[in-house]
Amino acid sequence: MKKVENRSWWPELLRVKDELSLRELSERFGASPAAIANALKRNGIRRRSAPAGPRTARSRLSGKKKSPGRPSVLDQFQDKMGTVVDREIAELAGVTVSAVTNYRKRHNIKASSERGRPRKRPEGPVAGVRRRITGARGYRVVIGGEAFVVIAADIAEAAAKARQFGRGEVTQIELLGRALG
Repeated sequence: MKKVENRSWWPELLRVKDELSLRELSERFGASPAAIANALKRNGIRRRSAPAGPRTARSRLSGKKKSPGRPSVLDQFQDKMGTVVDREIAELAGVTVSAVTNYRKRHNIKASSERGRPRKRPEGPVAGVRRRITGARGYRVVIGGEAFVVIAADIAEAAAKARQFGRGEVTQIELLGRALG
């Protein structure tokens, strides 16, 4: 990136450096206030500091209210907020419950006084719970004096699985019992 002092407008900036604040210089020349201050310091150029006193807030300088970058999906459900629980609005809008809660708080909408319905449980197998494998059994397999447990449908499959590990010759197989998973 080109240094500020190498820009075509640098001589003009030096002429007006004491008349404008760093923020005003920044807006006029399109460089950040820090970049301008650093360039002046690097080149040993001093400038008169701004007079003491209160500063005007940045938001009041432009006089315009900041508009959001894009419309929210939740804008169309704003009339239901406060009367319907956040979870139902989230399902309708296809967003998370926390997104609805944050939107509601940003727009000063009180939460619904209803308790709402309980959270839906996922259908199908519950995560973290293994299903029982029908016909699977646990076998204690001894290879080279070391014992292992193999899950298989029968003793022949247990022996074949034990041989696949390549740890040596299977010397003993014993049925332990039915396997849960």
